[in-house]
Amino acid sequence: MGTTMTANYKRSPLSIVEIMQFMTHNNLRLYKKKGSRQPLNKVAAYEQSISKTLYRTGVVFVSPSKADLSEGKGYVVTSYETLQEKHRNLTHWTPNIYRGGTYYNFKKRVIKGHERENLKQINVISLDIDTKEVDLYALYLGCEELGLPRPNLLLETPRGFQVFFVLETPFFIHKNQDYKALRVAERLSDNIRKALKTYVPVDTGCVPFGFYRIPREDNILDFYEQPANTSELLTWSKQFEEQENRNFLRVIYNKNSSVIDQTSSDWYSALIHATHIEKGHFGSSRNNAIMTLALANYASERPFDEVYDELDQFNSNLDHPLKKSEFDRILKSAYSGKYKGVKRSYVEGLLELWTDGQAPFKGREGWYKFKKPREERVRSHYKEWEKDIIAYLDIHTSPETPFLEGSLSSLAKTFGMSVSSLKEVFKQSSKLKKHTIGRGRGAVTKIASRSMLFKNLLFLRKKYIQHTQMTFAELLPELNQNIAVLEFPTLESALFTYEVDILYRSGASPPMKMTS
Repeated sequence: MGTTMTANYKRSPLSIVEIMQFMTHNNLRLYKKKGSRQPLNKVAAYEQSISKTLYRTGVVFVSPSKADLSEGKGYVVTSYETLQEKHRNLTHWTPNIYRGGTYYNFKKRVIKGHERENLKQINVISLDIDTKEVDLYALYLGCEELGLPRPNLLLETPRGFQVFFVLETPFFIHKNQDYKALRVAERLSDNIRKALKTYVPVDTGCVPFGFYRIPREDNILDFYEQPANTSELLTWSKQFEEQENRNFLRVIYNKNSSVIDQTSSDWYSALIHATHIEKGHFGSSRNNAIMTLALANYASERPFDEVYDELDQFNSNLDHPLKKSEFDRILKSAYSGKYKGVKRSYVEGLLELWTDGQAPFKGREGWYKFKKPREERVRSHYKEWEKDIIAYLDIHTSPETPFLEGSLSSLAKTFGMSVSSLKEVFKQSSKLKKHTIGRGRGAVTKIASRSMLFKNLLFLRKKYIQHTQMTFAELLPELNQNIAVLEFPTLESALFTYEVDILYRSGASPPMKMTS
């Protein structure tokens, strides 16, 4: 599969230094001021050209390891030539430009000057995701739903991921303006982090314009070269704050409303004492049980740490407990604020399957609002079914095997709906993908969530993508040494190509190209 995908991709070479040049808006020198390996006449011509401009270049700070960085050790870099030579031996850098830099201790390379007040210009808004247990597709989907631009760079780090939005117009920092641009940029960064935190576990506490992982051949997962429109981002930021203020006032207004303690109910007690709950039961599995219990606690306004300890004990008491990473993911999702409380149908299904059925559900519906019984509604439940199917796929598929397959009738039975309803869900859904192999009774339908296809794409990319070599002709034309480049498509085009490739090999018709 890797060979076929590689053949189909439309590739454009991107060297690491070109990416860093894009991120820093060409605000470093092209050649070293001293010790350049370029011909003297070329360096002299370059020096003459920049001497005629009023625009001064800046510096970035780099460090060879996290251990060195924790001790304040690193280097001050002024040119792209230096970054080209050294980037493979570096782990961290400052993608935002400083006015200058020096050393507290030159011999020990203890750097000086990477203070907030010394920033010259802010080129990127950066996010840190400090866990590998994350759905990266949710990040891109979150940007789309929030009205944010697509991230320009996605890096994998030893402990998680880092995300970068490259600004079309940098924020230029001036002391004589009382650092107003810096405060605006910090506010924008804070708002983006707050907004995306509902989709992925963004670290809202890290320094917004400090050190981040340096792009390298072995850590880039995605690169998109259309920068984010700064003016539109500022408009978005203002609208986000206005909405946040409205939500804050609504919370204050609702503080006096009575809270029903669902954790003291009979059904909660019956469920939390059930130890034989297993996986694989649609809507009534271990995952749903823990999610339901967690949501009951969230709706009852119990502290997260207290609930974590209680449900961790519940999970440990199960005959077949969930892995810690999966358990943590479910609890964080329950306390993310995306849900108001438990889903009645899930509670009743769990009670019927895993308890003696004597404890009835009492409480308010939280996951969805039911104005009528589900079977009486005509259109509104398609989105609910879509969510149910995605939840099932999250459990029964993986990045290595993203598809669930079977006949259309067997899949419909698995999801508890008619074949016509299942077809309609697929027709309306932008989050599910399917293709059918064969015709008639022997046909096999394969379905996957776009989220899992996204994970599969990253898995395949990491496993199969081979880096080629080329000369960095545009930046340093005279360098004849081999320079590693990255050749891969944007994630959206790759995902589309991937699906087309699968469908063509299955004999089915190709899909319409995705626009999201």
